[in-house]
Amino acid sequence: MELKIDGQICDPGTVPIAVPGYAATEAESIEAAREGRSLTLKIPFSPRNNSLLGWADDAQTAFRFNDTTHSAELSYEGARLIEGSVRLLSVGDDSYEIEIRSGGADWASQASWRQLDDLPIDWKAQLTPTMICQSWTNDSPVKFFPVHHDQYEQQNSSTDLLPAERFLAVEDYHPFLHVASLVDEIFAQSGYQVKSRFLESDLFRSLYMSGAYATRDTAAAVNRMGFAARRLGSVTAEANEVGRVVANPDAIANTLGNIVDTATPQSIDDDGLAISGLYNNGNCFSTVDGKICFTPPSEITVGFEYYLKYTTYHRILSRDRLIGFDTIYLGSGSEFQFTLANRYQDQRDNIARNITYRVIVFDHKDGAQYRLTLNRGVAQDTLWTTFSARTVVINSPATGQLSNLKLSVYENGQWVPYTGDWALYNGYIGEYGTTTVEVRLRSSPEQVSPTSPKYFNLIYFGGAEEEMKLTLHKECSLRPVFQPGPAFGSSIDFTDVARHNIRQSELLESLFHLFNLRCYTEEETRTVWIEPEVDFYGAAPEIDWSRRTDFSRPVVREQTAPSVHEKRTWKFLEGDGAVSRFNSEEQTTLGAWSYASPSCATMMGEKTLRNPLFAPTLSSTGHYLNAPSARLLQVGDRDDAEDDGTNFTPRIVRYAGVIPLPEDERWGYPSGRNEYPLAAFLYPGDESTEPFTLGFEDRDGAEGLHRYYDRQLLREAIGERVSLWIHIEPHEFEELFSPGVGGPDIRSIFRIDTGKGIVRAILRQIDEYDPRKASTRCTFERIDQL
Repeated sequence: MELKIDGQICDPGTVPIAVPGYAATEAESIEAAREGRSLTLKIPFSPRNNSLLGWADDAQTAFRFNDTTHSAELSYEGARLIEGSVRLLSVGDDSYEIEIRSGGADWASQASWRQLDDLPIDWKAQLTPTMICQSWTNDSPVKFFPVHHDQYEQQNSSTDLLPAERFLAVEDYHPFLHVASLVDEIFAQSGYQVKSRFLESDLFRSLYMSGAYATRDTAAAVNRMGFAARRLGSVTAEANEVGRVVANPDAIANTLGNIVDTATPQSIDDDGLAISGLYNNGNCFSTVDGKICFTPPSEITVGFEYYLKYTTYHRILSRDRLIGFDTIYLGSGSEFQFTLANRYQDQRDNIARNITYRVIVFDHKDGAQYRLTLNRGVAQDTLWTTFSARTVVINSPATGQLSNLKLSVYENGQWVPYTGDWALYNGYIGEYGTTTVEVRLRSSPEQVSPTSPKYFNLIYFGGAEEEMKLTLHKECSLRPVFQPGPAFGSSIDFTDVARHNIRQSELLESLFHLFNLRCYTEEETRTVWIEPEVDFYGAAPEIDWSRRTDFSRPVVREQTAPSVHEKRTWKFLEGDGAVSRFNSEEQTTLGAWSYASPSCATMMGEKTLRNPLFAPTLSSTGHYLNAPSARLLQVGDRDDAEDDGTNFTPRIVRYAGVIPLPEDERWGYPSGRNEYPLAAFLYPGDESTEPFTLGFEDRDGAEGLHRYYDRQLLREAIGERVSLWIHIEPHEFEELFSPGVGGPDIRSIFRIDTGKGIVRAILRQIDEYDPRKASTRCTFERIDQL
């Protein structure tokens, strides 16, 4: 044996040394990767050793060996058996006790104490609709996906032709972090390179985990200065020459008055009903000179949440858009511009007999003449009507099969096909009408103090045409938000969206659980190999050790089934509102999967393996009426009084990209396109996207993540472990711990002779290795039975 400390040869002594072997469990968790292998040995006092160890035997020495980092290497016939850091444990009467630590991955150690938001990911942005939309298609490590906050839906007015327009505000887009970027940075931050086909796969690169904003306990602030204010009744105002109405009681015209009226509990509205939920702690909400204001007892940074419900007059501008009040200004830095979608159904391809219709030519020019033709049964291009206005109401023919509607325009003495934008609506739909809008917005945080209270008299609604009317409904409400999270227009960076208060190792452990990952670290080259178990073994060249068995020692074969439970269940953390209701209604557990071993030799009972970080997520359609087929992630719990909609339990989703919507749907704000970003925990698939799930069970035609466990579970159920003594040369032992050099290593498939035949197996354990002995006890797990 040859021992070196800091590259210098020292005296190992005469006591036989056996180095630690290997256990496959080292590859199965972050904690095991952090621990690695260690060898404790004693070396004698000698001039050479005394010098290398800083004369540690001298109690008066000013130098301490452990004050600095040192390395050691133990080799035999040139083959390194173990190397790593070395520390002095004790000093005896005639020897030093030292410990050599090898394989204890520094990345795992650092990940175990570093927070997720410690990652130096270079990302900065301003929270605006444009940034949100751009994040869907650029290579940003942070994307903002639409979510539907679990809530009891507001009822629509019985007089509305269409349900209320519910805009998705900035708060309805939540930050999601690119998992691959996080993992890459965890290793790069510690100075390691990763080699993994799986981590480079399309599946892994499509994964995102929900981010989190900073939170704090706001109960004290709410109790001291919180309020919930509402209107007493509805009010109507007419747009001025620039298409605006203001919420300012001091304005002479075109005003709605105050945006809300009172926070006094049990106030009676204009319909004689008591308003529920009002409170005014510390009388911080008041009316001063006719204007409502918020006056806190001390200086505080606060934003405000507005729930606004209003009905706007509109004019149909195009097949996609209405003109009306589509801009809301809540103060400096908080101007929200939406698009009023035209949700009226174009009937050009669905003409019925003897029905009143309205034709609108959106690009009409004064003096233009139009001709409308259709097919009536076999008669083609039959004249229906001619007209010369932007819109006309007509009755369809009472007989015949009606189809192939065409609009022509008279140009240069002849009728030519009209190429502009036009539509055919049911006759009861007017060119002008009303649309109800419902939106929840948060203003940017600002400093408010007793001497500088917050007034709410700079609010306006815009975007309409002159003399269009807006009715503000009594359901409108206002409350302060004391959370420090960003709002519209805020400048944010990675640390602002990654405030999960979790260790980096927790993310890695959760990924190991999802995909049954295995890893091995080679400290010398600072390289980490990571693959799912099914791909980890067999990644290195197969090796034939069938002639290495030492039959002078016993060969022991044992079944693997007795070491596992008769039933094992993989599942996630408890889900929130939508998931809980789904589980209750379907009598299931979303994302969970159980395996019952076919062997009767297993341990009794069930073992639950729960993901340490993520909860499952349901997606559903119908929440965004401009694009009812869009699937939105459902988050939060409508029955949780403490859920303010800012953050939610961490969850993982797969991003399928921006996918098309049906032709008659539009995403609207902020993109205005016929497509939307699809991010989901599970997806049943469509014409352009294959079904997928991140749950362990199969669902909706998609294979679950149990596929990463199937081979291992079958091997454990019907397989066996073989313990025998193998002759291993020192250089072969060294190569086992050097993946990637082209030779066999711990990931190889081994051919071994059991005395009853040659089998193929994976390596599970090597006991202590002493190269001076004829053989070493090894344990293998057979795979040839699968």
